[in-house]
Amino acid sequence: MKKNLSQNKRVIIVLAIFLCALFVFAARLVNMQLGQHQYYQELASQKTGTTKVISTARGEVYDRNGVKMISNEVTSNVILDRSSMINGINNSNLLKILKLLNELNYPVEDMLPVSLKKPYTLDVDYKSDENKYKLLTKFMKNHSLEQDDISDDKLYDYLYKRYDMEKTLQSENVVDGDIRLLCGFRYLLEANDFSSINPFVLLENASDQALAIIAEQKSSLPGLEIVPSYKRVYNLSTVASHILGSTGPIYAEETEKYKEKGYALNAIVGKDGAEGAFEEYLRSEDGAYSITYNTNGEIIDKVISKQPKQANCVRLTLDSNLQKVAEDALGNLAKNLKRDAGISGVTGCAVVMDPNTFEILAIANYPTIDMNTYRQNYNQLAQDESIPLLNRCTFGIYPPGSTYKISTAACALSNGFITQNTYIEDKGIYKRFASYQPKCWVYSKTGATHGTVNVVEALKTSCNYFFYEVGYRMGIEVMTDFSKKLGLGEKTGIETGESSGILASPEEKAAHGKEWQPGDTIQAAIGQSDHAFTPIQLCAFLSTILNGGKRYKAHLLKSVDEFYTQNIVYEPQPELLSEVDITPEQLELIKYSMKTVVEDGTASNVFTNYKHSVAGKTGTAQTGNGFNTASFIGFAPYDNPEIAVAVVVEKGSSGGNAATVAKAIFDYYYEGNANQQ
Repeated sequence: MKKNLSQNKRVIIVLAIFLCALFVFAARLVNMQLGQHQYYQELASQKTGTTKVISTARGEVYDRNGVKMISNEVTSNVILDRSSMINGINNSNLLKILKLLNELNYPVEDMLPVSLKKPYTLDVDYKSDENKYKLLTKFMKNHSLEQDDISDDKLYDYLYKRYDMEKTLQSENVVDGDIRLLCGFRYLLEANDFSSINPFVLLENASDQALAIIAEQKSSLPGLEIVPSYKRVYNLSTVASHILGSTGPIYAEETEKYKEKGYALNAIVGKDGAEGAFEEYLRSEDGAYSITYNTNGEIIDKVISKQPKQANCVRLTLDSNLQKVAEDALGNLAKNLKRDAGISGVTGCAVVMDPNTFEILAIANYPTIDMNTYRQNYNQLAQDESIPLLNRCTFGIYPPGSTYKISTAACALSNGFITQNTYIEDKGIYKRFASYQPKCWVYSKTGATHGTVNVVEALKTSCNYFFYEVGYRMGIEVMTDFSKKLGLGEKTGIETGESSGILASPEEKAAHGKEWQPGDTIQAAIGQSDHAFTPIQLCAFLSTILNGGKRYKAHLLKSVDEFYTQNIVYEPQPELLSEVDITPEQLELIKYSMKTVVEDGTASNVFTNYKHSVAGKTGTAQTGNGFNTASFIGFAPYDNPEIAVAVVVEKGSSGGNAATVAKAIFDYYYEGNANQQ
């Protein structure tokens, strides 16, 4: 009896718990159906949300004085947004978008290396188009295609089937040529990793007229969107164009590199110049927000899923006013030589550096270009015989001529081969070698000689004979070692890239299958033989001598500043690369020698009655085209050098012409710069 009562009691308890749970669920159901009916109806009816980008501006670039050199202009881009394509990628819709852009005269670039007319075979010369070739290579890799798979008309057939073009051709009022263009468009999208998180830019910096027409029609063209963007503006037009650089899209071969750094594949990145060198500072990161719609297409929720990250700004070491002075001086010289000497196609460059810090104050090229129209004019610029796209200051290599004699003199003094009291008689013809007997330039020109001279007089008159003998006494190994430490034939370290130049040596000869001859040593001593340096190297080697023998890394970056506050977040420190031994007395002797050059030497006609204290050395080197390359290196002020200058002019005739550019720079340093402070 007791056992039965206990069992009944347990049944009653279980039943009570069950009834309570049933009551709770019933109450919850009533609440959901009545109390929260509207909420759950919207929740049940909402569709998959989309993600939109919060655009951010790239960092701005300033000169050392706060002058804005690169800024951003708010504009609009037209994109194809995969997340807005409710019914997926639809051929009919894409074809309508293509036709609309064609009507607006903004056709999508066709990158498919297949003929535009039947039989749609592979272009035989597609490899000559670097961008098409790289895009196709990436596509083939992604789809495991071999060369044989794309030969003849196989690539087009593959794409035709892949994108279901037969169905489109049958169902749409289209012609076969439209299908070819559509295949090219689909191929371009896929090769550029088009996806819901990687929209495709159809039109950059769209005009107001185009935007108005697109805005009217985009509701009927799923995926077509107008989004805010930023256009890069080069505020000073042509000033410093070669060093500021450009921006552009991520190329196919760069995809993996930028993916690893967290870039969106449709990001715009720095390609060259300061834009490329300081990408890590100028880069901003777009944010994102998620949008949720109900079945009526109304927004019911919007949430920021990724906060945007603002870029920093970059302050360069350049003085933009000095930069313009140097560029204008180069341009004026070119015009004067054409007018007065009938020499056309004169080009040149100039570098100005602080010899104590190796900060680059100006790095001017002529001709220069306008970075605001660079992309539109690229083909024309690339074909120009004057090679305006070349940064001659860092990638042009030139024979230094007699400017190299400063290195030879410093080496001989430092190593004890000569002193101020060492005198050598210029006999006109250097007869130490039976097979090679070069002449001093003055003997070749007039039959006279420079007489008996020391290093000061030899530099003032640029006496070849003196430096032949000094070079012979030292030997090439001593000269080469010293020149390397001065930075000749060595990269300066400038962030934007450069050529290493060529320092004449037995090793350099051997690398080209030639044997070093005794005559090569004395030719190297006067700046000939195989010597070929960049103008920035000439400026760096002079700076090394002027500061007493310390060669620092040349640099353009002054500081990295916060975008809004301009507070400095990073400032590079001087980096020592090498040293040479130059005593204060030896340095003063070299400086004084260079002062005599501008006062009554080879550059005196340029600096006649010049009221400021400067010094320099000219150089003139014959080239294979029948014209001379003119050069000049100099500094100011004489007592405590604050700027070092190197000028090189192709077809410049004589070093004195290059000195006129340096004179304009000195004028600005002493007068124009002072007036602005």
